Amino acid sequence: MPPGFFPPSTGPDWASFGWNVLFAILWTVVAVLCFSIAIPLALRLFNWMTPRLDEIEELRKGNVAVGILLAAFILAMAAVVIAILLK
Repeated sequence: MPPGFFPPSTGPDWASFGWNVLFAILWTVVAVLCFSIAIPLALRLFNWMTPRLDEIEELRKGNVAVGILLAAFILAMAAVVIAILLK
């Protein structure tokens, strides 16, 4: 490489790094709050949509299909919350 190809190193930008860490922590708190509200609401919605199905009892009986359905519903709600947060 010819001399001067790389710019001289000035070291890390600690102020920028600190702001990025702070914003990451704040967004984590926002995401936790959103998920802690959205997931219970989604489960209540699922219970309202399936009035004759007791999901917890079916899971205790070993009904894997209900478990897969609940997991898919929770993942779908999580995808909606993520899409809203990233917008």
